[in-house]
Amino acid sequence: MWPRVSIIWLNYNSGRIIDLVLKSLEAVASLDYPSDRYELIVVDNGSTDGSFEAVKKYLEGKSNLRKKVIKLGKNLGFTGGNNIGFKARDRDSEYIVLLNNDAIPFQDSLKVMVEHMEQFNSAALQGVNLKYGAKNIVDTAGGFLDEFFNSILVGQGKQYPWIIRKPFYVTYADGSYSIYRVDAVRRCVGEELFIDENFAYGDDNYLGLMLWNCGHRIIAIPVATAEHYRSGTFSRIHGLQWYLWMRNRITLNVITNSRYKNLINLYSLKGFITPTITKGKLWSPHLQAIRDGLRHGRKLRRRVGLIDIYKAPLVDLNASEALSLLLMPRRVYMETVEGKLERIIEKYQALSS
Repeated sequence: MWPRVSIIWLNYNSGRIIDLVLKSLEAVASLDYPSDRYELIVVDNGSTDGSFEAVKKYLEGKSNLRKKVIKLGKNLGFTGGNNIGFKARDRDSEYIVLLNNDAIPFQDSLKVMVEHMEQFNSAALQGVNLKYGAKNIVDTAGGFLDEFFNSILVGQGKQYPWIIRKPFYVTYADGSYSIYRVDAVRRCVGEELFIDENFAYGDDNYLGLMLWNCGHRIIAIPVATAEHYRSGTFSRIHGLQWYLWMRNRITLNVITNSRYKNLINLYSLKGFITPTITKGKLWSPHLQAIRDGLRHGRKLRRRVGLIDIYKAPLVDLNASEALSLLLMPRRVYMETVEGKLERIIEKYQALSS
């Protein structure tokens, strides 16, 4: 008997990519998984561009697909929308799948991911997500964090399968298409998947670290599971995108125990963005993000306690590497990390239970 699975799928003003969005839904309806053992939970984050109506109409024609459709009155972000979906899951579901509306899962992907979850007894898992419209180019095959909370998407831009040949442990599973064990989430995080206030960006980092902190494992498998059009929803909101990324990174530094805490704060001052005009007022997303991140982090630390990042697989930095990051362009640093990835993946090779 295949375990029950709830797939959470968010929508927000996706009219400009509606053809891709409907392909995503069609792929969910066509998954090679017993139709009575999985459900689709659509959460619309207060769309105003007609995309929700298009999604709803499309789903009305899919009578064999078990589904729940939830329309929210406002945009609660990736975190809030997924939390609503998590609460709406079938209470018998053993697994939750996160699927972006700009990701198209392959037909056998859900079976493959469930089989590997059972084999490795892990809390979360992802396969290799390929770039939409590119021929076998990797979007992400799992995510590592380094001790400065830089996110390294394994294999991004490389020709699949590249060096991805064995299952390996990762810091986090990418939220575009990944699977989570419900019991592990409830024990380690509670009745919500994510921290509501984070809204978006870095949310899967938080979840990964919280699961590792609780003694669970997260793996990536060398199997292509989906195509993903990265940043399909957020690509036009550059100021907000930067603000959320920086704020959530600062918050993470406050609630965790990186040995480079002070250097991370200095690193965050690097590369100020010129203030932009928003609603007629000057706005510096960088400065506001730092201030809000420190404030949010102090509140969150009281709520969730300290997260030990060293229970998770990380990209380690020696002292000279950490200091050089203050001066090194990010592009150069990422090229340096890329050269280490084969060794890192080998170090964190996953073992089945």
